[in-house]
Amino acid sequence: MKKNVLILLGLTMTVSGMAQSAITYDKHGLRAGDVHQTRRVTTVEPGASGANVTWDFSACEVTGNVHTEALENSSAGGHIAVRNDGNTLFQFDVTPYGNDYYGYAANGYSVAYEKPVLKTRYPFGFLDQHSGNFLGYITQGNSKVPVEGSYSSEVDGYGTLKLPNGVTLSNVLRVKTTEVQKRLNNNAYDLAEEKYLWYSQDFRYPVFVIILLSSNSVEGNASISKSSYVSVAALSAPPVVAGSAVADNEPQAEVAAPEVEHSVYPNPVADAANITYRLPSDVKVSVAVYTTNGVCVRKMVNNEVQAAGEYTYSYIPDVVGTYFIRFAFGSKTYTEQIVKR
Repeated sequence: MKKNVLILLGLTMTVSGMAQSAITYDKHGLRAGDVHQTRRVTTVEPGASGANVTWDFSACEVTGNVHTEALENSSAGGHIAVRNDGNTLFQFDVTPYGNDYYGYAANGYSVAYEKPVLKTRYPFGFLDQHSGNFLGYITQGNSKVPVEGSYSSEVDGYGTLKLPNGVTLSNVLRVKTTEVQKRLNNNAYDLAEEKYLWYSQDFRYPVFVIILLSSNSVEGNASISKSSYVSVAALSAPPVVAGSAVADNEPQAEVAAPEVEHSVYPNPVADAANITYRLPSDVKVSVAVYTTNGVCVRKMVNNEVQAAGEYTYSYIPDVVGTYFIRFAFGSKTYTEQIVKR
């Protein structure tokens, strides 16, 4: 059985504002040029679903090295491709209406869905759900085996998430996804995946993931595996409650619009990173750069009221590695990860 882990596979989003905010294409779609990093941690149970839940994973221990996924434009009709550090390439088609998954390829082995898996339907909020069927082929060498299956996705909970390093994230949404795949030949087996993904308002990509994978062959051989992963960006966040105004917890003025457009590019960065944002009205702003140890290495804006308009700053990382740009616009905060190569 071919096993490949993709942390982004379920969904990609940043949940902003209140806990029951909808997931939208503009705020939550996969972005070419991003780099998402995770680390494996000791396995835990996914916990309860529902409203105002507290998921406490603070006792988890990091057990694996950094796992990297780079997002890039695909040659297949402009789709988004996600390439992990094992050189496995996953194919997605992200539109304003949803996020379709078309399969993956690695080392002469590929899974291609002619009828894809709908990972996310936009907009997508608490208690929203969708399901369907997929159809495709597994190709290995000269062998081409048809496969079919079913999938489902549901935002089944929201609340507070506690992570190692004293990080607590508020207004977190949890998404539960399932996929069941069956090979359509004499060597058929069932492959079932159940995945739980937590999303915070401060991070575009999942901050915590639990994957339950089971298989059952026609010979009666069964296997079950469980794995858990935490986002490097979330694990390395400044030790404050995410969702508060800024790292120093000073009171902030409310932003006059629900969202602030912002970007950090290029990413990965070879020389200087451009940090830009557009304010819809006067608001108190903080912009700072942190290392993976939570150390602030540069403050572009330190809790200052700025007038409406567009602002641009440049940051040149001192050494190769991962950095986090933390924005605070009034009561809203955002964190963007960049990688210096």
